[in-house]
Amino acid sequence: MSGIERIEGVFSGAPGLRLMTHAVAGFPDLEGSRAIMAAMAAGGASIIEAQLPFSEPSADGPLIIEANHAALRGGATTKSSLAMLAELRKTTAAPILAMSYLNPIFAYGIEAFVAALVEAGIDGAVVPDLPDDEPDPPLGRLFAEAGLALVPLIAPSTSLERASELARASASPIVYVVLRLGVTGRRTEIDEVARARLCAIGEATGKRVAAGFGIRERSQVETLRGVADCAVVGSALLAAVKRAMEEGRDPAEAARALVANLGGGV
Repeated sequence: MSGIERIEGVFSGAPGLRLMTHAVAGFPDLEGSRAIMAAMAAGGASIIEAQLPFSEPSADGPLIIEANHAALRGGATTKSSLAMLAELRKTTAAPILAMSYLNPIFAYGIEAFVAALVEAGIDGAVVPDLPDDEPDPPLGRLFAEAGLALVPLIAPSTSLERASELARASASPIVYVVLRLGVTGRRTEIDEVARARLCAIGEATGKRVAAGFGIRERSQVETLRGVADCAVVGSALLAAVKRAMEEGRDPAEAARALVANLGGGV
């Protein structure tokens, strides 16, 4: 089964809102992050987004930046993170997306990176700083040829016409709609304007819509039902993990419990 097919399978069956959860590979350490991601899937996460540690994660808020730096201090690398995700693949049926900025991909080698994702059983990637003028060879083509999803990001400033163009250029079954400008972490109010835009993006792209940035509470998740296919949660989960660590509790169990509370499953 290709990565694209595995992601498509998430949305088959009963209708409902799926949940994509975000964690940083290597935080608190590689084994700990694997356990956290496995627990997220056990709690009902439909898709796991695993961030490869990077020193300058420009789209991320303070919690995720701190986790990236801690992972790097602990010795996590792109290679060791992919090896950890290969182990996660053996025990987790949920699709896994690698989230990476461009610099680590360039450092690894574009073609080598795509081959490594395939070897690890990873289903695709989110690259938040991917420019319109893709590198040569273009990531989109390499991902599609490998059966992987390179998930387009749709910013608040992206027109519907441009969103449609991005969707047509990608083999990914989903697009990731950023709900507001700025970095991750701050709570986002999802009003009727935002709901209408999500519906319009779904119609314009013909893709499943994942919506994220600032999703922290079940009430926000419920607001997305009927206008998005997937809610994306990151900083809130990292905050729960960090709090559990400070209190001497199991961070993986804290992640599982929050996913379940947010409405993991359909």
